Amino acid sequence: MAEPSESSSSNGLAPPTESPVRPVTPSSTGTTASEVWAQVTSGVKELIHVATESLRYYADPSYAANGPVVFMGRKYPGLKDAAFLDDFHSRLWVTYRHSFPPIAPSTYTSDVGWGCMLRSGQMLLANAFIYHLLGRDWRLASNTGKAWDEYVKIITWFLDSNSSPYSIHRIALIGQQYDKNIGEWFGPTTIAQVLRVLHENVQTTETKLAVHIVNDGTLLLDELYATCTKRDGEDGKERWNSVLILVPVRLGLDSLNSVYHENIKKVFGMNCCVGIAGGRPNSSLYFIGVEGENHLIYMDPHFVRQTVDLKDPASYTAQDLETYHCPNVRIVPITSLDPSMVFGFYCRDKAEVDMFVKDARKELCSGSTPLFSIQDKAPNYADADMLSDGSDAEF
Repeated sequence: MAEPSESSSSNGLAPPTESPVRPVTPSSTGTTASEVWAQVTSGVKELIHVATESLRYYADPSYAANGPVVFMGRKYPGLKDAAFLDDFHSRLWVTYRHSFPPIAPSTYTSDVGWGCMLRSGQMLLANAFIYHLLGRDWRLASNTGKAWDEYVKIITWFLDSNSSPYSIHRIALIGQQYDKNIGEWFGPTTIAQVLRVLHENVQTTETKLAVHIVNDGTLLLDELYATCTKRDGEDGKERWNSVLILVPVRLGLDSLNSVYHENIKKVFGMNCCVGIAGGRPNSSLYFIGVEGENHLIYMDPHFVRQTVDLKDPASYTAQDLETYHCPNVRIVPITSLDPSMVFGFYCRDKAEVDMFVKDARKELCSGSTPLFSIQDKAPNYADADMLSDGSDAEF
């Protein structure tokens, strides 16, 4: 996977610290020659990624970032604003990991080189859970008491373990239902579908959060409301669940059509925005804001970190989980984006869904270049066929 580089520059954004690299050793005494070779290949990829981490940056190094910031529904004066940095550092960052248990039945113990879209999808869902369980105003700097317990619980859901409900292990396995082999790169539509299936299988009842996919670029409101209003198994009453709305789109052929730039920037001004999973061709990023006129703020999953072991949630410390927060702000010109991406919107209740629909119709779905469309329900093609009968008649 070819990836652009990052560097420290006049925009004041510093490169990350170096990552450790695991030794390449057989996972058991019964390891075959092919498995050893797979581990060697994986180890080489990790070494290359670690060696180039300090060079990985997508913005023009001469660009001076001094414009206003719109970040996940909030506005700040600039990238160095203390309130913005507090908000940014509170978002969850999920990256390549190494030395995790093999993704059975494969021998993969790292996702370097293929897991970036899977990690971007994890970031989108994990930050939706932050909104859902802790609220938009939660900050890492004041993370104590019950909030700490909820925070740890969310991260453990995404740890690299066969038993974690949203682990890369489970995402990769469900990807096989969509003709994606373990170790194969996902596209935005695939990760959206996989997250929906995975969530329905393991967590909807516990979290009271539903996941809704917008198919073919058209949000059908009757289907959205049906997703949100599931019957409770205990008393049979219909209840409204919070919802994460995922909208996969393709806005151009080989490159992002510039006519969509303004509407894409408006996504980050939506109060319900939880980001965009997209990026460059075969190199996914997680976008969470806009700086100035033409640069997007993002988190990059292409950094290799030691896996965090799954253990008793009460035993985790802040230091154990610090690699799930990005230390540096990064920006990329909107002109360099790939046309395929998935938008994420979180709505807590019906009032927020109604507000999302109202705002989306006005900001994202209007004019000659809408990002997607909204309809009350699907057209009734059966009725259309009936009306077309007798089309040979003369009038």
